[in-house]
Formats: sequence, C-alpha cells, structure tokens
Amino acid sequence: MPLEAIAINDLDAPLIKKPAREHELSERLHALYDADDSQPDGAEVLSIIEQGFKRGQYLYVGMFNDKPIAAVCCFDDGQTDAKRLQYLTVHPENRNRAIDAKFIKLVYDAEIKKGVREFVPVDPDIHHIMTEYELLRVKD
Repeated sequence: MPLEAIAINDLDAPLIKKPAREHELSERLHALYDADDSQPDGAEVLSIIEQGFKRGQYLYVGMFNDKPIAAVCCFDDGQTDAKRLQYLTVHPENRNRAIDAKFIKLVYDAEIKKGVREFVPVDPDIHHIMTEYELLRVKD
C-alpha cells in the first residue's frame, strides 16, 4: 500500500483499519512528536492541533501499511487564502528516506484540489522541501 496523506479533524479519526484500541491514533501521533527533537513534545503539539480542530483546521496524517508514519498541520489564519504548513514529523525509522518530501507533495496536491493557491511553510524543513520542489507558487 502506498503512502497516503489523509486530512483529519479529530484525533480519534478511524484511520487504523485493523481493530484499533480506543485513542490509538492519538497515542501514535503523540509518540511520533515525542520522538522528533525538531518539534515540541507530543502533548504540546496535540493540544495545538485540538485547538486548531475547533477552528476548522486539519492535520494531515501520512499512513503507510495501516500505520501513521508522518503528520503535518495545515492551518489557515482566517484572513488570507494561504495555508500554513507546520509541525511536520516523520517516524524515526522513515527519516532520511525522502518520505517527508513525498508526504508534503501529497498534502500540497490535496490542498490544490481544494482550491488553495498559496502556502506558508512555517518549519524550515517544510520550507526547504517546498522550495526544492518548486511548490511555493502554483503554476497556472
């Protein structure tokens, strides 16, 4: 099964197809962020994400073989049409394999289909990926 980028607005979204225990997705996302030294700890990021959900924001989860292996927030400020991409994390076993770039491209494509035309990469890693793959401007 290929990597998928799935937008969610609930940390208990039923992404894990096998019989999952209650709050399994939330626990796995918490662990992903805890294992990433470039991001705040899992509890802090999940709190920010939950606040974002209340304002209609999304978290994209990268699923591979029924497991969440990546995540990135897709927020807007409510004043422009731009989407802020931040809090990118990738499972430690999948780092340095270009999973982050492929995942950001999947998120980008999904948002373009929704009509988004401008992106603000908040994290330096996201900015680097989007610059390298020329994703900061939409080609007409």
